[in-house]
Amino acid sequence: MSGPGADPLPVEAAYRLWAETYDEENPLTTLDRSAAKFLTPPLAGKALLDAACGTARRLVFDGNAGLRLAVGVDLVFEMLHRGRADAARPRATAAGNLRALPFPSSRFDVVWCRLAAGHLPVLAPLYRELARVLAPEGRAIVSDFHPAAAAAGHRRLFRDASGRSHLVNHVVHQPEAHERAAEAEGLFLESRIDLQIGEDVRPFFERAGALDRYDRDRGLPLLLALRFRR
Repeated sequence: MSGPGADPLPVEAAYRLWAETYDEENPLTTLDRSAAKFLTPPLAGKALLDAACGTARRLVFDGNAGLRLAVGVDLVFEMLHRGRADAARPRATAAGNLRALPFPSSRFDVVWCRLAAGHLPVLAPLYRELARVLAPEGRAIVSDFHPAAAAAGHRRLFRDASGRSHLVNHVVHQPEAHERAAEAEGLFLESRIDLQIGEDVRPFFERAGALDRYDRDRGLPLLLALRFRR
């Protein structure tokens, strides 16, 4: 996702500004939803944590009725407040940092950390916390902006309520860095998928009058998604 030339906003400031429009889909979130659906194991009777949940919109999905527990945690109050205003969203959300999740050890069967790892300068604290809160045999599903997209000039950005585009500060983490950080904490890779720009996201380019960019970038990996087992 190419974008404006301004300096990127610090993460917390960006997400405070983004809260009002965060629920709007874009190519990256569309691919992320597909990846999570594919990688998440059956959830009936399970406890699920969405770490860096934003407005908790991802916790509303087909099949969530069988969950024993669905919890979201996010650092940005404006995101949580926006989600709590929607009666259809889970009330079980909390303020917290990915480096120090506010939950006891071995609490969750499945943990999502979706499109947030790239906001951390290093991955070790994230995977330490994911491993800590996962129950034995639990699964962690982590997605990130693909390094290949960053190398091709795409950047993390969003549009605020006025329609203005902003860049978000983002650190490129290679897949191998994710795997090393996870393995150091006792999390072992089960699956990796690299989702590309293709027909699933073509409508976004079409509505933006940017089919030339779609043709140029078709086949470029945009999302990295990994599933780890504790």
